[in-house]
Amino acid sequence: MNEIWVHIGATNNAARLELKSAHGASGLGVMQLRFQFEASCRHDASAQRPMWFEGKLSAHDLGSSSGYLGRLVVESSPVTLHSLAATTTFTLVADLDHRQLQIIEEHRTGAITFNLEVTGTAMREGNLERIGVGSIEYEINQSNWAAILEQMQYRRLLLIELDAPDANRSVELKVALDYYRDAEKQYLKQEWRLTVEALRQSLAALVGKTADEEDEAADVEAAFKTLRREANKTKVGYAPRAEQVRRALKFMCDLGAHPETAETIKAHAYSILLMTGGLLHEWQS
Repeated sequence: MNEIWVHIGATNNAARLELKSAHGASGLGVMQLRFQFEASCRHDASAQRPMWFEGKLSAHDLGSSSGYLGRLVVESSPVTLHSLAATTTFTLVADLDHRQLQIIEEHRTGAITFNLEVTGTAMREGNLERIGVGSIEYEINQSNWAAILEQMQYRRLLLIELDAPDANRSVELKVALDYYRDAEKQYLKQEWRLTVEALRQSLAALVGKTADEEDEAADVEAAFKTLRREANKTKVGYAPRAEQVRRALKFMCDLGAHPETAETIKAHAYSILLMTGGLLHEWQS
């Protein structure tokens, strides 16, 4: 049974909390896992007594990644049962970030089990006192979990998190990373054209050049034709292919060198920032 009994003072089983369902929601920068409870009054000790619930949430069935996820907080307080046998509903909410959900998805093999450790306080004669609650194991099967992820809009968020490359690999990479960090600062300032211009400098610096040294469409076209001829004769590895990606990205960024700021919009700056970050991550000098 998905239930927890509330003990108030010397009275055991004063109220019953039954976990009815779990849902997902998308918040501002976070995703929420929402557990809906029904509280029922089983003894006069819990009647007309405001109660506040909280707790912590853990995940199981994730191998070595099982463990604590975050705090549980009640959505609306207090929970009050006005008479014997009265019932009411309340929701305990846990805020999760995208990385936590990503870890769950990497290690989940089917259903997932959550542990809700609930604690509480109640008002008694004008004073707050701790009340005994407990914990509950709640399993969400695979199809219901997929629905919760959809409610959280988990797959609608594109988030890329990469370790910063080692700047000591080469002088060229260090200069390229400095320009990339400048691009990130310009992006935060919503300077879209300046973001792309900094990325343009970064991509050129990777091969020890300045941005103006390779800005002709003919050069990009000739390089691709040369690589294709080589590919017809022998196997072309990742390094020369990555160089063509760099050239193409640099050519894309050349548009940002123009002063017409209206030509460069947020979508351009964001997509090139992501692509350049990926290229820098594994660039072999």
